[in-house]
Amino acid sequence: MEQSNVPHVHKQLKEHRKLLVLVVNNNMVSQFTTSVILQRLNYLVFTVKTAEEALTAISIASPQIVLTEIDLPNMDGIALLQRLKKEKGTKDIPVIIYTKHQDSATRQICSQAGCAGYLTYPANPNQLYETVQQVTEATPRHFVRLNTSLEIIVGKEGIPGHRVRKERITALSVNGMYVNTVNLLPYGTILPFTIFLQNTPEGSISIEGKVLYSHDGKSGGVTQSGMGVSFTKVRPEDRIRIEKFIQEKLIEGIAIAI
Repeated sequence: MEQSNVPHVHKQLKEHRKLLVLVVNNNMVSQFTTSVILQRLNYLVFTVKTAEEALTAISIASPQIVLTEIDLPNMDGIALLQRLKKEKGTKDIPVIIYTKHQDSATRQICSQAGCAGYLTYPANPNQLYETVQQVTEATPRHFVRLNTSLEIIVGKEGIPGHRVRKERITALSVNGMYVNTVNLLPYGTILPFTIFLQNTPEGSISIEGKVLYSHDGKSGGVTQSGMGVSFTKVRPEDRIRIEKFIQEKLIEGIAIAI
């Protein structure tokens, strides 16, 4: 493996860990919608209805982040935030307020109490993802990375030294993708790809990409052999198609009016 490839592999291995998010919300529709979107964004999610249940859950398995509504029975979300920030064992857990309250006064109270982020309904998946990333990652992503399974054609007829072949994408964003393959290419390789967002020629997108990292699935606890690819050339209209596809998959089958 080339030395220049090593930092990218380390980053990829790190990203395979899943963060535990505790969602606190007494509204079952909101709780369900939020938890499903977070799961599709590759987070582990545990849900509770009350602040008291949240405190019990945290004492058993400390989450990496708490996402709470303000309007809760008995102890409200602001009181939960204050309680967590007061205790030595929980003061470092980031708390995001995700609420229907949009007034600046409530936002200021939560900020002064130490919340790490403040979201109001209905936040789209991009807003939710970016807020969670900002409070949990040293180098946060700004675009959703969707776990998926899509057919892709690697290479193009007429390129010397590259055999055209079918593979699969297991992660996709508007800026790049992860190609599940045992046919690994060297770091820095640039070549064309055809992505099939639907199983038809009309559902295909032609892009150019650069290999940023690769691994053979035999080290670091990662079993999926493949390579990360950054898009170097993609038409604006195709980037919009990718973004729309990701958003539709994130909310597929669930109510978004929360």
